[in-house]
Amino acid sequence: MHSDSDDYFSGDDDDFDRQQEIARSAFADMCHDWERNQKYDRALQLTIERLHCEGKEAHVLDIGTGSGLLSMMAVRAGADSVTACEAFRPMADCAERVIASNGMGHRIRLVKKKSTELEVGAGKDMERKANVLVTELFDTELIGEGAIATYRHALQFLLEEGCRVIPDKATVYAQVVECPLAMSWQTPKLLCSSDGDVLLRVPEEMVNCRGSSAVFDVQLSQLPLESFNALSEPIPVFEFDWSSREALKFKRHSRNLLKVQSSGIPQAVFMWWDLKMDLEGTVLLSCAPFWAHPDFEELKTQKQNDSIPEPNLIPWRDHWMQAIYFLPHSKTPLAKGEEIALDAFHDEFSWWFGLNDLSLDPGHCSCGMHIAYSRSRIGQLNDGPRNKRMLNYLEEVLDKNSVVLVLGDGSLLGLSIRAMGAKKVILVETNQTSRHCMERLVEHNGLENVEILSCLDDLTPDATADMTHIFGEPFFTSAILPWENAIQFIWELNRVKALLNHEVSVIPHSFSIYGVAVEFLDLQKISAPLGTCEGFDLSLMDRMIECVEKAREIVSFFILGLCFLWSAWKKPGRAPLFSECFYMAEHTSEAESGLWLLNQG
Repeated sequence: MHSDSDDYFSGDDDDFDRQQEIARSAFADMCHDWERNQKYDRALQLTIERLHCEGKEAHVLDIGTGSGLLSMMAVRAGADSVTACEAFRPMADCAERVIASNGMGHRIRLVKKKSTELEVGAGKDMERKANVLVTELFDTELIGEGAIATYRHALQFLLEEGCRVIPDKATVYAQVVECPLAMSWQTPKLLCSSDGDVLLRVPEEMVNCRGSSAVFDVQLSQLPLESFNALSEPIPVFEFDWSSREALKFKRHSRNLLKVQSSGIPQAVFMWWDLKMDLEGTVLLSCAPFWAHPDFEELKTQKQNDSIPEPNLIPWRDHWMQAIYFLPHSKTPLAKGEEIALDAFHDEFSWWFGLNDLSLDPGHCSCGMHIAYSRSRIGQLNDGPRNKRMLNYLEEVLDKNSVVLVLGDGSLLGLSIRAMGAKKVILVETNQTSRHCMERLVEHNGLENVEILSCLDDLTPDATADMTHIFGEPFFTSAILPWENAIQFIWELNRVKALLNHEVSVIPHSFSIYGVAVEFLDLQKISAPLGTCEGFDLSLMDRMIECVEKAREIVSFFILGLCFLWSAWKKPGRAPLFSECFYMAEHTSEAESGLWLLNQG
């Protein structure tokens, strides 16, 4: 029996990985980005028209063609020849079919290679060097997918001197802010009792740590304006001239003098970029948040749907967001009117920022906490209302004779139990990096009678003899979906109960899972059918995406767990109905089985 998937996948051992990659990549999101498509199209039209007016032919190279959309735009704009390359084989095969179905198979030469592997010359991949390059090699950090090296190689080996490049230039912007909300995802805070007594202090090396070097990409337009204090106006810190190999350096630094517009503590930098699509700069594509977007005021005058909040009027895209970079820790406030120097740095792939520091090194985690825990987990550790509610309950049920077993990873609440006066606390920390963090916190706070085990097998009968309580938030570093924490907690709890010959109190006593129907404004675009895009038939790309539906189902929990369930605030939408509890259980083996079945979909 023949299926559509046979056209895209050969059935070898790598097929599952390829299907997962397509399912995770959400290729359709980029093709649904109407502003991106239209401005690339317009830039191609202007560039090819100008070359023809100068009496020159237009020979176009499209690097990373994807669906083939930009190559087909180049043909429609009158290009004399078009060469497209795509290294990801399933995508290249799809592009080949899409191009043919649009009647352009004879006009576009598709090479299924990386651009750095292309050869130029008679009978080779490219008959001649191109004089127009069109490509989309960018991510939220602009350079995170290797754009600098790819452009430098193309300019040296694949393009004529004086070629036209689309986009022509990029400008990177930065804005210094004070943002306690962002800091809650970066720096763990101390824990206090209901009386205000400090239960747990955080070592200075964790407070001062630069944190994870991975980009913190967010939809800044979804941040409430009251959640941050803009200490400066957005300023350009770097320009990239994509048509000049000499100007494209792998490492650069810029010092930018700015005047503080509002007093506050400098905590972070908001970063985004824009593209000047053509040589004259008449076509601009901006990734700015709404308050800095050049088209925002015009879009407000064109607003037709009153139900759409103003921050969501600017074009939405999930493939290019904005980013937050944390400044080196400081408690010194800046005064309004003060002049400071913002130092911006980049290497081949990433960015970092500092104030008045010419020799700042790239940030990385030196304390272990930002390696052990995600930013979402650190934010959870800093969730004041959640912590207060749990600590208040623990104060009620525990006393000086309590011996408490804590199940889960990185539980600051579990450590605080000892500081509240419990007789002994036993932590089970299966994650080595998390375990080291807990050991450092115990040492820093001078906590005695705290035992940290690396696994449940280390739990001895003597340790369980006096046990009175078992506590879990629960949180496990191995969990992807929230309810997987409950599955792991119940599994470990049942193992412990098998060792006990007496009853103990379990906290929490039970759990419930709630769900709510949500209407998103744009989120559906990552998998919505394309049909036609800018006048081209992309239905064959829809078919390829359908072919990996089974893989999509397998990885959908991964996608939802990391992108949507944890970060739903990044995705504009509304919940027209109240939330509803659809699963409730106590800690039993039956509950574990029920949750496992729920997790299988």
